[in-house]
Amino acid sequence: MLDPELLVGLEDAVEAAPDNRALHFHLIALLLNGGLADRALGHAQWVLLHEPDNREALLFAAHAAEQLEDDERAQLAKSADAVKELVEALQNV
Repeated sequence: MLDPELLVGLEDAVEAAPDNRALHFHLIALLLNGGLADRALGHAQWVLLHEPDNREALLFAAHAAEQLEDDERAQLAKSADAVKELVEALQNV
């Protein structure tokens, strides 16, 4: 069980420092591990709204969607990550 005070503190910190991606990802991981995939997905989507090509956020969104048994969103996130990986590989050729 997650400590509610810890969650509130982390969410307040994320709100106070919205550009701190490490803090976002720490909160998302904590939410996923605590079985709060719906909230984790919301945070991952917020990051993706501001950084659509953020690989970590895509992977977190895919994991959250899988936990929510939302196969369509999970597949979309995984496909987007695969496309990003292919584009990066082609740029290095």
